[in-house]
Amino acid sequence: MEEHERKYTLVVQKKRIAVSKEVYMAYYHCRDREKYLDELAETNNISFEACHEKGIQVEYLIISAQESMEDRIIIKEMIVKMQHYLKQLDEKEKWLMDALYFKGKSEYQIASQLGITQQAVHKRKAKILTKLKKLIEI
Repeated sequence: MEEHERKYTLVVQKKRIAVSKEVYMAYYHCRDREKYLDELAETNNISFEACHEKGIQVEYLIISAQESMEDRIIIKEMIVKMQHYLKQLDEKEKWLMDALYFKGKSEYQIASQLGITQQAVHKRKAKILTKLKKLIEI
């Protein structure tokens, strides 16, 4: 019994075109991915039409999405407090926190720069964070 070889086709401008299996599979993979992303966007976003249908005022959504004045004040106050606590660290501790959290360096990069192991950098970071936590809790 001979195997029947499947023919792969796609419809282009209302005409069926023969394509290879790879092209066929790639096309449907992309199409399925696009459908998935559309469904994802649909479930996570509310359109103006959907707001109207559900009786939601668009102005309310816009206002609620904006950061409130209270949130801004709290964030600024937290930043001021953190700056105060960071000033209480010694120079080496300040340098490490700056490198890790403000300059975005990895523990491995810092370890290479200092000529120590990544684990040593991690332990130093953990010690500093514990110190900061104690300062904050006071």
